[in-house]
Amino acid sequence: MLKSLIQNTTAIHTRDINLATHPLPDSKILVHGVLKDRRTIRIFDVTGATLEPGTIHHMEVILLIQSDPLMIEDAESDMIKVPMPECRTTLDTLKKLKGLKIKSGFSKNIRAIMGGTRGCTHLCGLILAMGQEIVHGQLTWKRKEYVPPPKDFENFDEKQFLIDSCRMWTKDGPKMKHLESAIKNRTPD
Repeated sequence: MLKSLIQNTTAIHTRDINLATHPLPDSKILVHGVLKDRRTIRIFDVTGATLEPGTIHHMEVILLIQSDPLMIEDAESDMIKVPMPECRTTLDTLKKLKGLKIKSGFSKNIRAIMGGTRGCTHLCGLILAMGQEIVHGQLTWKRKEYVPPPKDFENFDEKQFLIDSCRMWTKDGPKMKHLESAIKNRTPD
């Protein structure tokens, strides 16, 4: 129903977020994120000034991720297009990401470091989105070669990222049932 309503309209604002993971030696990865906001109509800001259509925000972040433990080793960002030059002063928050572990509470930690008046809401939003890409990219890189099912749940390294991450991965969900079956039917070493 709602999808049919947008068919006869033109978007007035768009946000595109593009995320990609790139492999490096030593089980490290680079995660690259790009955010672009575009306004397609002329507007009047809160001061009454006219703002023409165009790109409002265009920024990118590159995170160097170490795998064990999963952690941000280094971070770089570029604000290519921003509403005000002063926006770029928030790039100082990136250095506070170095050493941050990717684990439960990651989003809360990112907000504490760069959310609200501490930084830029757009930069913060991009890095929050990158959190899932870090996990999925690292798991993809780790699983490029066959890995047998774990011997038991204690040896299931990814449990911290996967169990209770969504309805499929609840303790009684279908992914856990498949894993239980794989563990039960595992061929001994």
